[in-house]
Amino acid sequence: MPEGFADPTAFRTSYDQLAAFKASDDVRRATLPPSPTDYKAELPADFKVPDGVNFQFNANDPLLAQAQAVAHKAGLSQEQFSQLLGIYAGGQVASAQQIQTARNAEVAKLGATGPARIDALTTFFRAYLGEADGNAVMARAFTAADVQRLEKMVSKITGQGGAAFRGNGREPPQPAGLVTNEQFARMNDRDRLDYTRQFDQTKMPAWRDPRQ
Repeated sequence: MPEGFADPTAFRTSYDQLAAFKASDDVRRATLPPSPTDYKAELPADFKVPDGVNFQFNANDPLLAQAQAVAHKAGLSQEQFSQLLGIYAGGQVASAQQIQTARNAEVAKLGATGPARIDALTTFFRAYLGEADGNAVMARAFTAADVQRLEKMVSKITGQGGAAFRGNGREPPQPAGLVTNEQFARMNDRDRLDYTRQFDQTKMPAWRDPRQ
């Protein structure tokens, strides 16, 4: 072959390789989700959430929509997208575990009655504020000091209606005619209704079933 001329065989080989790559890429792209919203917020099959930790994606989260758009633009497969979601979920789960561990340590500072005291506060605020607002209040109770402050708050609220809040069982005995939170919790619905009818309802916050 004359010097300075490209080898046509080598050129043909390169062309064939390029054509094969393009054909392969076309086949791959044909299997991709057709639009960003078609990417499913699914974790990899081998992703395991630790016991006691609940994790799920919020379908309305703007960050999820952004991730779907980026995945579609980059030509990622559903499997690749799920792998990226797994990395994100792993970080979120780790943070949740750290928060839960720290909260458990704070509950331990309250002593053996710590869980019961938190349950009593949760029941009270759900009944007093409604489930959503009650849960929001308790979600902010991270430390033992937070729990103690809430107990003082409940004592003031219930004290205005003539009742006393017993979160840890160390308060003075109830006045005649009143029952403790523990006794009230053991009553059935009929007994609770009969009990509350003994008092002037205009001076007491309306009772709501904490299970609703």
